[in-house]
Amino acid sequence: MHELPLVFFTVLGQMGAGAVFISALYSLTSRVQNTVKIERINIAALVVMAVAMGIASLHLGHPLRALNVIFGIGRSPMSNEIFTFGILFGITFVSVLLAYFTQPNKGSKLALVKTLANRINTIPRINTIIALLLIIVSLFFVWTIVATYMIPTVQNWDTGYTALQMYTAMLILGGILAATFGLRRAGLALFIIGALIVLATKLPYIRFLSQHTLELVQAQYYWWLLQCGLLILSVFIALRNSRKSCRSTPVYAIALLLALVAELCGRIAFYNLWAIPM
Repeated sequence: MHELPLVFFTVLGQMGAGAVFISALYSLTSRVQNTVKIERINIAALVVMAVAMGIASLHLGHPLRALNVIFGIGRSPMSNEIFTFGILFGITFVSVLLAYFTQPNKGSKLALVKTLANRINTIPRINTIIALLLIIVSLFFVWTIVATYMIPTVQNWDTGYTALQMYTAMLILGGILAATFGLRRAGLALFIIGALIVLATKLPYIRFLSQHTLELVQAQYYWWLLQCGLLILSVFIALRNSRKSCRSTPVYAIALLLALVAELCGRIAFYNLWAIPM
C-alpha cells in the first residue's frame, strides 16, 4: 500500500501531539507540579515524533526532498503540515532540554548549555509560555492534517468526520501514552472520551459514506471492525488496570499498543476511501 508511510506518519504524529497537549494542559492546570512526569511524557512524545518523521521521509522517495517543504509553506497544505510538525518537535525538544539542564547535578559536562538553560528559565512565566505554545501548536498541527485531506473533490474526505477522526486519534493515543508514562487520571479521561466518540459515531460515519461509494465502504468493514474491537479491548484493559491498588505500567503499555493498532486500522480504511466522482 503506497499510503502506508502516510498512515503511520499521521497516526504517530497525532499521538505525539496528543501527549504534549496533555502534559502541557496538566502543567497549566495542576496545583502540584510533577516535572518528572511531564519531562518523561515529552521525551516519549519526542521519540514517537522522530519515528513519524523518519517514516514520512519514505513517502518522499528521497529524504532530501523534505527540504522542498520550505518552498510550499503557506500555499501547500502538506507543506504547512510538515512545517508545523517540525515546530512542534522543536518546542517539545526545548521544553525537555530546559527541564533536564535545570535539575541539580544534571548536564554538568555541558556547562554552556546548562548556563543558557538556567538563563532562559529566569524569564518570567517561561514554563507557562512554553505550555501554551505546546497546546496551541499541537492543536494547529492536527488541524493542518485535517486541511490536507478535506479535499472538495473527494466526497468521502470533505466532511466533518475527517476532523473528528484526526482529533479523536490525538485524544486516544496521546491520552493512553500520557497514562502509560505517569499522568493516569488526565490521560485516561481523554483516552476514554476519544474512544467513546469514535465508537458512538462509527455507524453514522459509515451511513454517510455509503451514500457516495457503497462498494468502497463495504470493503472497509473489516478494518472498522478491527478498530472498534481493539479500542473496546484497550479501554477495558486500561480501566481494569486503573482500578487496581498497584497499577501496572506494562498493562497500560499493552492498552497503548492495542489503541495504536486500532487507529492504524481506522486510518488505513480512511485512505482506502479515496475516490473522485466522475
